[in-house]
Amino acid sequence: MGSKKRKRGERATTHPRNKYSDNPPDFSLLASKYSTFAPYVFYSGDGRPRIDWTDFNATRELTRVLLHHDHGLNWWIPDGQLCPTVPNRSNYIHWIEDLLSSDIIPKVQADRDTAKGFDIGTGTNCIYPLLGASLLGWKFVGSGSPL
Repeated sequence: MGSKKRKRGERATTHPRNKYSDNPPDFSLLASKYSTFAPYVFYSGDGRPRIDWTDFNATRELTRVLLHHDHGLNWWIPDGQLCPTVPNRSNYIHWIEDLLSSDIIPKVQADRDTAKGFDIGTGTNCIYPLLGASLLGWKFVGSGSPL
Protein backbone atom coordinates (compact mmCIF):
# COMPACT_ATOMS: atom_id res chain seq x y z
CA MET A 1 0.00 0.00 0.00
CA GLY A 2 1.37 3.42 -0.94
CA SER A 3 2.00 6.11 1.62
CA LYS A 4 -0.50 8.98 1.82
CA LYS A 5 1.99 11.20 3.62
CA ARG A 6 2.22 14.72 2.20
CA LYS A 7 5.45 15.87 0.64
CA ARG A 8 7.23 18.79 2.24
CA GLY A 9 5.65 22.05 1.11
CA GLU A 10 2.51 20.31 -0.15
CA ARG A 11 -0.67 21.75 1.34
CA ALA A 12 -3.39 19.61 2.82
CA THR A 13 -6.56 19.40 0.77
CA THR A 14 -9.14 21.93 1.86
CA HIS A 15 -12.76 21.52 0.87
CA PRO A 16 -13.62 24.11 -1.82
CA ARG A 17 -16.61 25.43 0.19
CA ASN A 18 -14.48 25.86 3.31
CA LYS A 19 -14.25 29.61 3.95
CA TYR A 20 -10.52 29.15 4.62
CA SER A 21 -9.86 27.35 1.32
CA ASP A 22 -8.61 30.43 -0.50
CA ASN A 23 -8.26 32.72 2.52
CA PRO A 24 -6.44 31.17 5.47
CA PRO A 25 -6.84 32.96 8.79
CA ASP A 26 -5.04 36.31 8.79
CA PHE A 27 -3.14 36.27 12.08
CA SER A 28 -2.17 39.97 11.78
CA LEU A 29 -5.78 41.03 11.29
CA LEU A 30 -7.01 38.81 14.12
CA ALA A 31 -4.27 40.10 16.45
CA SER A 32 -5.28 43.70 15.66
CA LYS A 33 -8.95 42.97 16.43
CA TYR A 34 -8.50 40.65 19.41
CA SER A 35 -6.00 41.83 22.01
CA THR A 36 -6.14 38.42 23.71
CA PHE A 37 -4.74 36.80 20.55
CA ALA A 38 -2.00 39.38 19.87
CA PRO A 39 0.54 37.99 22.41
CA TYR A 40 0.59 34.65 20.55
CA VAL A 41 1.43 36.12 17.14
CA PHE A 42 5.06 36.53 16.12
CA TYR A 43 6.68 37.30 12.79
CA SER A 44 9.07 34.95 11.03
CA GLY A 45 12.20 36.09 9.22
CA ASP A 46 10.22 36.64 6.02
CA GLY A 47 7.76 38.89 7.89
CA ARG A 48 4.87 36.42 7.89
CA PRO A 49 2.71 36.26 11.02
CA ARG A 50 2.85 32.91 12.81
CA ILE A 51 1.78 31.21 16.02
CA ASP A 52 3.47 28.41 17.95
CA TRP A 53 1.25 25.41 17.14
CA THR A 54 2.72 23.51 20.10
CA ASP A 55 1.45 26.14 22.56
CA PHE A 56 -1.97 25.04 23.85
CA ASN A 57 -2.91 28.59 24.85
CA ALA A 58 -2.08 29.92 21.37
CA THR A 59 -4.14 27.30 19.57
CA ARG A 60 -7.01 27.64 22.03
CA GLU A 61 -7.05 31.42 21.57
CA LEU A 62 -6.90 31.05 17.77
CA THR A 63 -9.87 28.68 17.88
CA ARG A 64 -11.75 31.06 20.18
CA VAL A 65 -11.18 34.11 17.95
CA LEU A 66 -11.97 32.23 14.72
CA LEU A 67 -15.25 30.96 16.16
CA HIS A 68 -16.10 34.48 17.31
CA HIS A 69 -14.82 36.39 14.26
CA ASP A 70 -16.11 34.06 11.54
CA HIS A 71 -19.10 32.39 13.19
CA GLY A 72 -20.33 34.82 15.86
CA LEU A 73 -19.85 32.19 18.58
CA ASN A 74 -18.56 32.68 22.10
CA TRP A 75 -16.51 29.60 22.99
CA TRP A 76 -14.04 28.50 25.63
CA ILE A 77 -12.54 25.25 26.89
CA PRO A 78 -10.58 24.69 30.09
CA ASP A 79 -6.91 23.77 30.23
CA GLY A 80 -6.07 20.23 29.31
CA GLN A 81 -8.96 19.64 26.89
CA LEU A 82 -8.52 18.82 23.21
CA CYS A 83 -8.48 21.97 21.12
CA PRO A 84 -9.87 21.62 17.59
CA THR A 85 -8.71 23.58 14.59
CA VAL A 86 -11.63 25.40 12.98
CA PRO A 87 -10.53 25.18 9.31
CA ASN A 88 -9.90 21.43 9.56
CA ARG A 89 -13.17 20.69 11.36
CA SER A 90 -15.05 22.84 8.82
CA ASN A 91 -13.73 20.46 6.14
CA TYR A 92 -15.41 17.52 7.86
CA ILE A 93 -18.74 19.34 7.99
CA HIS A 94 -18.54 20.11 4.25
CA TRP A 95 -17.53 16.53 3.41
CA ILE A 96 -20.53 15.24 5.38
CA GLU A 97 -22.70 17.77 3.51
CA ASP A 98 -21.38 16.31 0.24
CA LEU A 99 -22.23 12.78 1.36
CA LEU A 100 -25.73 13.78 2.42
CA SER A 101 -26.42 15.47 -0.90
CA SER A 102 -25.02 12.56 -2.94
CA ASP A 103 -26.81 9.46 -4.18
CA ILE A 104 -24.68 7.30 -1.85
CA ILE A 105 -27.04 7.84 1.08
CA PRO A 106 -30.76 7.32 0.40
CA LYS A 107 -32.99 10.31 1.16
CA VAL A 108 -35.22 9.16 4.03
CA GLN A 109 -35.91 12.25 6.09
CA ALA A 110 -39.21 14.09 5.65
CA ASP A 111 -37.68 17.51 6.33
CA ARG A 112 -34.89 17.58 3.73
CA ASP A 113 -34.00 21.19 4.46
CA THR A 114 -32.52 20.56 7.89
CA ALA A 115 -29.95 17.88 8.58
CA LYS A 116 -30.00 16.39 12.04
CA GLY A 117 -26.83 14.89 13.44
CA PHE A 118 -25.82 12.82 16.42
CA ASP A 119 -22.29 13.60 17.57
CA ILE A 120 -21.09 10.65 19.62
CA GLY A 121 -18.34 11.77 21.97
CA THR A 122 -18.97 15.47 21.49
CA GLY A 123 -16.38 16.37 24.08
CA THR A 124 -15.85 19.64 25.86
CA ASN A 125 -15.23 21.63 22.69
CA CYS A 126 -18.54 20.70 20.94
CA ILE A 127 -16.92 21.71 17.63
CA TYR A 128 -18.96 19.68 15.13
CA PRO A 129 -22.38 20.77 16.41
CA LEU A 130 -21.18 24.38 16.62
CA LEU A 131 -19.83 24.42 13.07
CA GLY A 132 -22.68 22.37 11.60
CA ALA A 133 -25.22 24.78 13.06
CA SER A 134 -23.20 27.90 12.17
CA LEU A 135 -22.23 26.93 8.62
CA LEU A 136 -25.29 25.01 7.47
CA GLY A 137 -28.08 25.46 10.03
CA TRP A 138 -27.95 21.81 11.03
CA LYS A 139 -29.34 20.55 14.33
CA PHE A 140 -27.41 18.18 16.60
CA VAL A 141 -27.71 15.98 19.61
CA GLY A 142 -24.39 15.41 21.30
CA SER A 143 -23.31 12.74 23.74
CA GLY A 144 -20.27 12.50 25.93
CA SER A 145 -19.19 12.48 29.50
CA PRO A 146 -19.19 15.67 31.60
CA LEU A 147 -15.95 17.18 32.88
